[in-house]
Amino acid sequence: MCAGGEGGSLNSGRYGGGWFWPVASVILISDQALKLWAEQALTLGASETVIPGFFSMTRVHNTGVAFGMAQGNNLLTGLLAAGILIWAAWMARSWDWSRRFVQVVTAMVAAGAVGNLIDRVRLGYVLDFFDFHVRGWSWPAFNIADACISVGVGWLVLSWLSGKSPETVAGREERVAGGFEKRNSEIGKKL
Repeated sequence: MCAGGEGGSLNSGRYGGGWFWPVASVILISDQALKLWAEQALTLGASETVIPGFFSMTRVHNTGVAFGMAQGNNLLTGLLAAGILIWAAWMARSWDWSRRFVQVVTAMVAAGAVGNLIDRVRLGYVLDFFDFHVRGWSWPAFNIADACISVGVGWLVLSWLSGKSPETVAGREERVAGGFEKRNSEIGKKL
């Protein structure tokens, strides 16, 4: 365990602590470096087989949202991504930043969102290239940023479902108390 208390954080600094910035930096640099490589090495739509029958590198220009849905809406999806990033930062104010889990998961989601937003501004689309397929079934092409967003959001959802919320105890109590007060006042009005 690292210094800084429970959860293994390097420090308990608000909005980042010891794990957020290093993890976010590695993800963002890796994502952008691989995308620069893909721009140079891969031709749009052509596949380079890595593992026959399972994995190829296929350059795809995604102007839609995750997994190629809603193609042709780059401006709208770029604005949506920026809005979600701002909303997520606002939500994270009540999270317990002393926990390594919170720092790493938030870094994954934030770096992924920023990586894809950089693509939308720089290229006008998100560059996807990881292409998994088995026996005629193919998963939509994606990149490191997409994978980090998906894993990070999935990890957050599982933490909320398992009762291990990233919120501080005070933030959780305030949210729960607010919910009970609202329901109780609504019930009182009906009586």
